[in-house]
Amino acid sequence: MSRLTGRLTGRSGADSLFYFIALSLVVLTSCSRHKIEGDKVYYVEWNEAVGRKRTLIEGADAGSFKELEHSKYARDKNSVYYEAGRLEDADPKSFVTLLEYYGRDKRFAYKGGDRVEGADGATFEVIEGGPYSKDSKDYYMNARPMHVSDLSTFRILNQQTDFGYWATDKSHYYLDGKQYPLADQESFQMIGNGYAKDRMQVYFQDSVVSGADPTTFKALDYAYGQDKNSLFKGIRKMNVIDPSSFQILGLGYTKDKHHVYDYDTIVEGADPATFEIIEAMWAKDKSSYFYQGKLVPTVDHATFQYLDYHYAIDKNNVYYNDQVIEGADAKTFEHLDGTQDGKDSFGCYRYGEKVDCSVLLEEE
Repeated sequence: MSRLTGRLTGRSGADSLFYFIALSLVVLTSCSRHKIEGDKVYYVEWNEAVGRKRTLIEGADAGSFKELEHSKYARDKNSVYYEAGRLEDADPKSFVTLLEYYGRDKRFAYKGGDRVEGADGATFEVIEGGPYSKDSKDYYMNARPMHVSDLSTFRILNQQTDFGYWATDKSHYYLDGKQYPLADQESFQMIGNGYAKDRMQVYFQDSVVSGADPTTFKALDYAYGQDKNSLFKGIRKMNVIDPSSFQILGLGYTKDKHHVYDYDTIVEGADPATFEIIEAMWAKDKSSYFYQGKLVPTVDHATFQYLDYHYAIDKNNVYYNDQVIEGADAKTFEHLDGTQDGKDSFGCYRYGEKVDCSVLLEEE
């Protein structure tokens, strides 16, 4: 109970009760443990979704078998186990658990059921609960070595993911454990939404943003950034005419006072003042409808209605994606909920193609 108490410290009584109830529900709906039956040992899992699952641990010695402090780990006189699997080369005499998903012995370290590649068990430790860990010669991300080039200047920038886990040393930055060249560690900073910068250049994830001005650069939204001169999508400079009026609409659409853009392409014929997104594929302005950034000239603006599962109608046509379904009757067409099917007074349709109605009836 001490771990629970620690998590609740500083919360209000109502918050504490909420967290206790939430934790209780997790325990009730998902649990696992090792179970000894005679001379056999099983790993038993149960959750609400799939029910009870029991796995025999081949070769486990029931007489000496014991769960460890963090009970996904266990050992007997011969081996160490994580859940139902045997840990490769683990020494049961010196093995200890560190956290629910970490353990070590006198030689090796483990994350769950995987050996941490290259780690020295004798000096291995987990940093603030993971996913970073270290030993006397390197740092690790989960079960992978980071191959840090300079341990003395290495510093971790975030313990919770912010479009990745970031760290630096004097000549590199590290994203999710992978190493990339760095211009200046002293001024390097994460600025959010996948971007970072130092006094010399701007970075997006694993690449340098060529031509970006680090002094004025700011992150706008995931994969969008701006400096005093230009707008950027990831590492690419955007083809936006008026950066001062730039807005991010979502789903790849942006606009300025002159144009609407689908990623970096002008949406021809779209009015930026009245443009709005209907759903993932369809958008509209005061006079037209657009599908994936392309004007659909056949749509009747006053009567268009998006249905679901790629189907739409207006007073004249039935659409699947942006294609008119030839012969379909817009007045009587209905989409069948939760399917790629529809029907009208003349027939039945699947994925926008006319099919024999018996196909739909067979599956009802």
